[in-house]
Amino acid sequence: MSFQLRSLFTLHERARIFPFIGFILLLACEPLLASALSWLELPTQATYLLRTLAAVALLIHYRRDYVELSQAPTAYQGVIAIVSGLLVFAIWILPYPQWMGGYVAADSKALPLHDALDMFWLICRWTGSALVVPVIEELFWRAYLLRRLEQAEFMAVSPASVGYYAVAVSSVLFAVEHQLWLAGLLAGLVYASLYRRFQVLWVAVLAHMVTNAVLGAWVVLGGQWQYW
Repeated sequence: MSFQLRSLFTLHERARIFPFIGFILLLACEPLLASALSWLELPTQATYLLRTLAAVALLIHYRRDYVELSQAPTAYQGVIAIVSGLLVFAIWILPYPQWMGGYVAADSKALPLHDALDMFWLICRWTGSALVVPVIEELFWRAYLLRRLEQAEFMAVSPASVGYYAVAVSSVLFAVEHQLWLAGLLAGLVYASLYRRFQVLWVAVLAHMVTNAVLGAWVVLGGQWQYW
């Protein structure tokens, strides 16, 4: 299996695909993982921490290949990223109807906040969502897929040369990943446009981090648990 994957994907592709796919696969297997933890008499809240740590391990393993992350944003680009992230957050919490994936608050389940251990799991969830998920998603959706849709040798593609077709298709696929598909589509367009405009992946990553961080804070402080 390892040999087949190596022959199917180049090193550059594996470095950008595997952390994302690993995170998604563990998410899909969360009920089984929770059952296994329960059988071992371990807290089921650890499922999010485990998939986050798996993604971090893969990011560390492939760290030397992430040339896109070697360029830091300027102060101006950082401000644009923060404003863009807040804009996406505002888009995300709009009152969408159910046919657009809108949540029903009454059906949501709040995380327990009774003691220090509960706070630990909450912090794990927030930091994973705010700091790790944006990195793995931007490496996959923007650094890889956006440019791969332009041409097979995606590492040779400058973000500024990516056409509207690649931006649209990658954003639609990004939307499919989320229940709030319209918000996901608009978010994908914002993040892709940032990468295309500034050619610095950290701008898109930072915007994504701001969105997820503020959303997480809003979920906890505002009791809007349906978004988690």
